[in-house]
Amino acid sequence: MVERWRKETHCFNFREGECTITLKDIAILTDLPIDGDVVCVDSTAPPKVVANMSGWQHFIWTVTGLCPPEKGDHDADGNPPLSKGQVSITWLTAEIGRKHNPEFGGIPLTEESSERDKDIYARIYILGMIGGVFFPKKSNNLISNSWLKIILGSWDDMVNLRWASACLAQLYRSLCNASARAVKEIDGAIFIVQFWAWEHLPWIAPKVDPDKEWVPDHPLRHEAYGCR
Repeated sequence: MVERWRKETHCFNFREGECTITLKDIAILTDLPIDGDVVCVDSTAPPKVVANMSGWQHFIWTVTGLCPPEKGDHDADGNPPLSKGQVSITWLTAEIGRKHNPEFGGIPLTEESSERDKDIYARIYILGMIGGVFFPKKSNNLISNSWLKIILGSWDDMVNLRWASACLAQLYRSLCNASARAVKEIDGAIFIVQFWAWEHLPWIAPKVDPDKEWVPDHPLRHEAYGCR
């Protein structure tokens, strides 16, 4: 699919003609919102407000309750928890897991947990979805700290963003970059290309179990179409 992508037209070039992934495809396959405010990220480093923390360390602590070290420590993938304006989601999930794991002296997350703990857990989960599913980098586990500024906002602000448009724009850019002859890797939400191809190119699509067809009374009928 990448080899058939033409960055001049943002289309896949087939013998039968051209076609492309549209905003409607993204909305149906992922159920991401297409209405609302434009997704804008600010990469400016926050000012240093605490003597023993950098600006980004204090900002991440404000969002997640965790302070990633900048030196001397590495996550399970061998990456520093905080480096060059990026934070390791592997480190974040491991630390939040220890915080709520009784084996490490933590308190399990339950319905009776504080609203602060629930809020932090939910924001880290969303950060992982943003940086690991819809806007992943080639590193697979490093997420730009710029996303933290959106995650720190109110829940209403996060919901009222055009996530589908941002995802499509990032996907177009990833396909354009990867279509260059010398490039051997690709980032972005590539799973959308796979789902889209299965829907529009039936000769490469896997067979669907008749019992799992997308009928009106399907158990996942309220989920994104791609869940099937």
